[in-house]
Amino acid sequence: MQLRYPRSFLALLLIGFFIVALPLIAGLVSNALSIERLSVQSQQAVYNATLATQNARQLAALSLAMERSARFYAVAGEREMVESYKKSRVTFQALLAQFLALPSTPLAPDLRASAEAAQLTENAVFTSLTTKSSSPQLAKQLERDFAELSMRMESLTGLSNQLVEQEVGTLRAAATKSKNQVLWQLLAIIPSALLMIAGFTYLLARPVRELGIAIHRLGEGKLARRIQVSGPHDIEQLGEQLDWLRQRLITLEDQKTRFFQHVSHELKTPLTALREGSELLTDGVVGPLTSEQREVAEILRQNSLTLEKLIQDLLTYSQAQSADRLNQKTALDIQPLQLKDLIDEVVATQKIAMVAKVITLKLDCDKTTMQGDAAKLRVVIDNLLSNSIKYSPVGGTVAIRLGKHKDNAVLEVIDNGPGIAAEDREKIFDPFYRSKTAVSSGTKGTGLGLAIVRDYVEMHRGTVSVIAAAGARFRVILPKQIPQNR
Repeated sequence: MQLRYPRSFLALLLIGFFIVALPLIAGLVSNALSIERLSVQSQQAVYNATLATQNARQLAALSLAMERSARFYAVAGEREMVESYKKSRVTFQALLAQFLALPSTPLAPDLRASAEAAQLTENAVFTSLTTKSSSPQLAKQLERDFAELSMRMESLTGLSNQLVEQEVGTLRAAATKSKNQVLWQLLAIIPSALLMIAGFTYLLARPVRELGIAIHRLGEGKLARRIQVSGPHDIEQLGEQLDWLRQRLITLEDQKTRFFQHVSHELKTPLTALREGSELLTDGVVGPLTSEQREVAEILRQNSLTLEKLIQDLLTYSQAQSADRLNQKTALDIQPLQLKDLIDEVVATQKIAMVAKVITLKLDCDKTTMQGDAAKLRVVIDNLLSNSIKYSPVGGTVAIRLGKHKDNAVLEVIDNGPGIAAEDREKIFDPFYRSKTAVSSGTKGTGLGLAIVRDYVEMHRGTVSVIAAAGARFRVILPKQIPQNR
């Protein structure tokens, strides 16, 4: 399923921030509501517990005052005590009514039952006071009734204390529940937020990474693949502009290749005439020459050959670069080949140069069959071998090794020349680069031989590198089968 991006990168950022923040906001709102519920519950619990304990204490105090008034009337018979009892009774009944109206709690039924029993007992006392005259019998009856009422008050006080403990326990349980809820929310929110962050990081990084890869490919000059960037509309437009730049670079590459071809063609004709004329002079076809004239003719001939080779190297390098940038596979004529046979052919062509410098050649080559372009691999071997001969001292040694490692062919060319300095090893394959050793020794060269080696090796999906050694040691690793996908 293809991802659908918003139209702008800014919109994608804002959507990402909002969605990532959404679970955090939901957690904060949920925690705020939980704290609000806990606060309301704690207020109600404190109110109920305080009300119950205060009422129980007031009821106990009122019951004592009412008992004194009632007993004084039973003994003395003064009606003022009955009126005082009635005034205390109004408050007593109101406090009992508050007990009867307590909200639903586990202890509410017991509190209401005790309050109702106390109310019945008090009603009996009040009936006795209002219907009977003072007498010893009334005093004894009141003593029994108030003893029962006192027992009811003790029951209410005990239940009120239990209500306080119960509300405290309820609050503690509610607080623990809220804490656990917050912990579970954190355990759910943090992973979900991290997953969302990872998802939107991927969505944000994907188009940026595609742009980076496209720019890197343009920088390397790999122009064959069309640039497509997926993402918001403005990022896709940027990808289209990069693809336009790629097409412009292809056009410029074609123009440069045609320029090299035309220039090389135009230069080869006068160079050929110059070389052939100098050879005629050197051979004395047009007449005898003095030693000085022969020396000048030889200099002309040698420099014309050098210039012709430079032009050919430039043309070869330009063609290789153009083929590599547009499509590597089209530049290769893939055929089964025996790499050892190519080495033998190159050694035969370089035999005169080795004899001139008294070079000893050591061959340690296994038969290795692979798929490749014979002409280009021959150039690779020839450039490496000629480079080793050029920098080897007179009477030196050059070794060529060919072996196998897994699915690769490994070729090494080693000499005992001055070697390559560590700071030159990364740049030695750059076009026109000449190491300090080459410059200081006065050895002639164009700086294109190793650049062509690297390009031809990379066209075969291989690698070439310089190995640290006493002299120069080049290692080429070539896959026996060239991968189909780049």
